[in-house]
Amino acid sequence: MSSVESTGKTIEDAIRSGLVRLGKIRDEVDIEVLAEPKNGFLGFGSKPARVRITEKETASAQSVAADTTREENVQTEAVIPEKPVVEKATTTEIPAVTQTEQAVTEEPVVKEEFSAEDAAVQAKEFLQEVLRNMGMDVVIEKMIKSDKVILHLHGKNLGILIGKHGQTLDALQYLTNLTTNQGKETRHFIMLDVENYRRRREETLKQLAVRLADRAKRSGQRVILEPMNGYERKIIHVALQDDENIRTESEGQDPYRHVVIYYEG
Repeated sequence: MSSVESTGKTIEDAIRSGLVRLGKIRDEVDIEVLAEPKNGFLGFGSKPARVRITEKETASAQSVAADTTREENVQTEAVIPEKPVVEKATTTEIPAVTQTEQAVTEEPVVKEEFSAEDAAVQAKEFLQEVLRNMGMDVVIEKMIKSDKVILHLHGKNLGILIGKHGQTLDALQYLTNLTTNQGKETRHFIMLDVENYRRRREETLKQLAVRLADRAKRSGQRVILEPMNGYERKIIHVALQDDENIRTESEGQDPYRHVVIYYEG
């Protein structure tokens, strides 16, 4: 059984954040309130609501059963019937089949291609179901590029879908990619963006990279950034790749992998 602890301004916000991270709906989890939210005085001493959300045993069992059924179906579909044995007639001779006739009679097996458009449709359907079960009214706009499919989410009060430094958005994006590409030979990267958060975050990271590179040059010492996902680390590397006096490296193990900026003057 999977279990997560999540926080929010209200208990409802904390519950929604946890449901997104687990990829479940309310009927499939048990909810335990660990801490009530506190407003504090003049903004001081305020504390967020904190809840623990645990996947129910029945939901987990159903998920395993569904996976087993899918696996059995795949195995059944993969069985190729044996070709019937044709016995030669004793009185008449069966004419040889020419290569041309064989090419006509044996139709080539064409595998169904899983296109980026297909991936976008499936990812959009998955997101709509998840967000609908969370009681959120969201408009999803798709954009297909050569290296990825971007789904832009628009609506009111969507900050809960972003989370601290985009952690909730990254979790939802991971679940979307996992669900969309499951069992497919061709995989497509699905990126989620809420009210242009990714673009704003990218600009912030570029400015941060330049500022910290200047600090490394002044001090002559390396500068260690906070842990980031692979997409955000790449933004830092690209932002500083043309600076001859600066070298960047990714160090550590996920989820604590981070960028280190070195001055090589």
